[in-house]
Amino acid sequence: MNKVKLLILTLFIVLTTNVNAQLGIGLKGGADFNSITRSNAGRIDETYHGKKGLGYGLILRYQVNDWFAMRADVEMLSRSHSMKRNLNFVNEVYTDYKNNYLTLPVMADFTFGGSKLRGHFLMGGFVGYWLSSNRNGKTVDMSMDFPDFDEKLEFNQEHNRLAAGLVGGTGVSYDISDNIALELDAVFYYDLTSYMKINELSVDPRYNNTLSLTLGVIYKL
Repeated sequence: MNKVKLLILTLFIVLTTNVNAQLGIGLKGGADFNSITRSNAGRIDETYHGKKGLGYGLILRYQVNDWFAMRADVEMLSRSHSMKRNLNFVNEVYTDYKNNYLTLPVMADFTFGGSKLRGHFLMGGFVGYWLSSNRNGKTVDMSMDFPDFDEKLEFNQEHNRLAAGLVGGTGVSYDISDNIALELDAVFYYDLTSYMKINELSVDPRYNNTLSLTLGVIYKL
């Protein structure tokens, strides 16, 4: 307990006594690519593939000193994927899932470089919430026809809408003025929570893995 108190006191002193500390806020947007990891307990006739999407959000950075900052983003991610059936008589069957997540990554930002062009190494954790999902594709009916479908996914007790995991990445920023900087980031979200609930009747964990590539504009207050 004493060590925890000492750490908290040290962080408080660093954050409140550094005259060079600076707050920055910004906007970012770009593309993401999501894939899923599923256990062997899933159907053996299904294969899963990643899908591209869009991501955008807000940036909040507290620059403690020349080499260290704390950063928290609020980001909308498209964590989508597709499923295809691989048996010969149903190989036309597929489902594309478009999933929208609100995520909150909190990261330590280690910076290095010159006065204008800087590199960034990001690491931390995130929480998120599964806002909505839509699915479309082809199914198979009793007459072996393959009708199309397009529908909103209705969540039920089997879906785990809360997400949490690790996040890390790299970036590069450039100060175009004393108050405005551009930043290009590549950040990877690694889920530690399955988006389908795991219980005694359904031991089939499925995890999202998302790479986000964004360009941001940050205003230094």
